[in-house]
Amino acid sequence: NPVTGRQQLILIDDAQLSQAALQAWDQQLRETPTWTNRAAQARLERIGTRIVTAAGLGNQPWEFRLFDTKEKNAFVLPANKVGFYRGLYEMCDLDDWIGCVLGHETGHVTGRHAAERYSREMVTQTALGVAGAAIHSDIARAALGMGAQVGVSLPFSREQEAEADIIGIRYMHDAGYDVRQAIPFWQRMEADGGARPPEFLSTHPSPDNRIQRIRNYIDGQGWGPV
Repeated sequence: NPVTGRQQLILIDDAQLSQAALQAWDQQLRETPTWTNRAAQARLERIGTRIVTAAGLGNQPWEFRLFDTKEKNAFVLPANKVGFYRGLYEMCDLDDWIGCVLGHETGHVTGRHAAERYSREMVTQTALGVAGAAIHSDIARAALGMGAQVGVSLPFSREQEAEADIIGIRYMHDAGYDVRQAIPFWQRMEADGGARPPEFLSTHPSPDNRIQRIRNYIDGQGWGPV
């Protein structure tokens, strides 16, 4: 994968993953209320379009949706669907912060992390003798980060999270956002989490390691100092 710079085990094609993503998206729309706020929607679409364009995906139609819940969470699906929760949106005082979130989540897509997670899990399930289309569908949905809907937890690995951080910083930069703002964003996320980190942080690296790694990357690219 030229985005990650490493070889990956992929046992699901893009069409299959997109189909699973569309099913997960449809279920999300049925179960989660939409936040109808024209100004917020326009802002999300403006920033999101710049990020996906920086990722080389701007020649495709995208759908952006704000969800009216207090969760500090967001996701980008391979089927060109973006979900952003009101709790996280209202915390993002700066456009750069929304760009940081969307850059990271888009990095999971271009890094093919969901396909990789699905493939690893299918190898495990096959070894255990587990089969069936329903099982495969649930695993695909969990691999997309929508596992809560089907009771399956399949978090991104620390390696994938670290990759998404760096890929996301590149997309932020190429989209014209201030990559230095990634540092206070992640610090704010951790501070708001208190004893129990927000869901968006639950499978992510420890904050000190993440911030130092991002800081080192930004400085190494000459985009600092931070």
